[in-house]
Amino acid sequence: MKHYFLAGLCAVTALWGLNHFLPGPPLGVAKADMRVRIIGYEREAFGGWLPDTKDNVRDAQATAFGLYDPYSGKHSPASVEVDHVFPLSAAWDMGAFRWDRQRKTAFANDPLNLVATAKDLNQDKSDSLPSEWLPPANRCDYSRRLAAVARKYDLPLPAADVRVMRRQCRFDFQLTTD
Repeated sequence: MKHYFLAGLCAVTALWGLNHFLPGPPLGVAKADMRVRIIGYEREAFGGWLPDTKDNVRDAQATAFGLYDPYSGKHSPASVEVDHVFPLSAAWDMGAFRWDRQRKTAFANDPLNLVATAKDLNQDKSDSLPSEWLPPANRCDYSRRLAAVARKYDLPLPAADVRVMRRQCRFDFQLTTD
């Protein structure tokens, strides 16, 4: 009996080690050393919401059980807001300040970059990237989606955020290669 317990303990320890020390799959995004705050950010620089954008995002997440919130993993949050997966001010800092107005508006209204979520989670996130904030549920999906937005718009992510994102998807091999 003692040997089975010791073997089980060794197996659990090995799995824990794999989970904490394997690098995780690549995300296929460009890396920057860090996020440098670029002065001049104003939300209005990204234009307003295009007609029906918010409603389309909410409709896309509707299920038979109500609106599904991928950040919390729950249905029908009490108060809903639409979040930019790649925050607008973070995009500004990572290079969007160079874009023309049309590209900024397209980025701000791109369904790939939008998710309906509970108001409190959206406000907790604010303009944070993954090294500062992660959703309580579906962290790998969130990381994958953020990486997809970064790739689509050729935006780098700070190395610290890429490390955090890779850890969320350590055993998920659906990510693209670098």
